[in-house]
Amino acid sequence: MIRGVGIALIAGAVSALLWPGGVESQQPRLQKPNPEAGERVYRQNCVNCHGASGRGDGAAAGKLDPRPADLTSATTQAKRDTELLETIKFGRPGTAMPGWMSELDERDLRDVLAYLRTLAAPSPY
Repeated sequence: MIRGVGIALIAGAVSALLWPGGVESQQPRLQKPNPEAGERVYRQNCVNCHGASGRGDGAAAGKLDPRPADLTSATTQAKRDTELLETIKFGRPGTAMPGWMSELDERDLRDVLAYLRTLAAPSPY
């Protein structure tokens, strides 16, 4: 009897996942990241270290060792979104970069990432 109940539960879970409008549709969809909203969050939380232009030259940067990352650099911009989001969420051990996961919601985190992508240094060509 218990085995039959277990099989029924598994079948029900699989059906819910496969059925249109099932469990997946009940999860909130993330809105498209908004770089303008990300800029507001950046100016409130990041500018003191990373600077207005994102070059790691904020008011506090000179007092930090290591210095804040240059968010416009090719090295930073070449990182995958998942890498950058992880750094924003959890910080960087051994640096002054804190994790923002407890301060910002997922939408804000993704908006900041979208804004960071707009900081890419222009090509010299």
